[in-house]
Amino acid sequence: MSGGQAASGAVERPRGLRRVRTLWRLWREEKENPAPFYRLLAAEAAEDLDRRYGPLTGQTIVDLGCGPGFYTEALRALDATVIPVDNDPAELSMVGDPPEGALLADAAALPLEDASVDGAFCSNLLEHTPDAHAVIREIERVLRPGGWGYISWTNWYSPWGGHDMTPYQFLGPRLGPRLYERRHGPPRKNPYGAGLWPVHVGPTLRYVRSRPGLEVERVEPRYWPWARFIAHLPLAREVLMWNCVIRVRRR
Repeated sequence: MSGGQAASGAVERPRGLRRVRTLWRLWREEKENPAPFYRLLAAEAAEDLDRRYGPLTGQTIVDLGCGPGFYTEALRALDATVIPVDNDPAELSMVGDPPEGALLADAAALPLEDASVDGAFCSNLLEHTPDAHAVIREIERVLRPGGWGYISWTNWYSPWGGHDMTPYQFLGPRLGPRLYERRHGPPRKNPYGAGLWPVHVGPTLRYVRSRPGLEVERVEPRYWPWARFIAHLPLAREVLMWNCVIRVRRR
């Protein structure tokens, strides 16, 4: 899930060790109360994007897998024009009315013109689509030359890669889900092959680098970007990244 409506007013953003403790606490409560966790992530993401690619004022940004619109609201608070996209009406309405102007559409087949947006924000979507490569191709297609893309997902062998099935994902995408369902029944959300698919760091990074219109600017763990060296450790990154971020530019 990638969104939700932001709270009105400023969102306090803890720093340093306090940020790590806060993220851990909110993440552990995310199933029952997702809004605080995603509001904090959205505030951080909007601030980061404005610093790296901004000012975002006046930019047209597509929010892929927007959910109820947390990131859409945070980006709109910086006066960006945001196109929220999700293919699940239940996700769009999870915390209230869908985000204004939301498109009910597949991120792998966007109803947008070529080179029509300045930025593409794709948070925690790739693992929830059967064709992650198609989403990447669509990001490439809709970005204007010089436009930026933020692609983030929970990689399969990370500590939370199995989502509700964790830690069974460490047994592999075939055995793990089967054993989990045999012992526990279907997961609460995102069953394997219906709402969750294995997406790995190495193959995904190689695919992005193979796209003629995309240039990889940076690869990093989302929650501890200071440890970006992990991205250069082929086996370790599949576990230690937790949530991988690939930042791209349109050639």
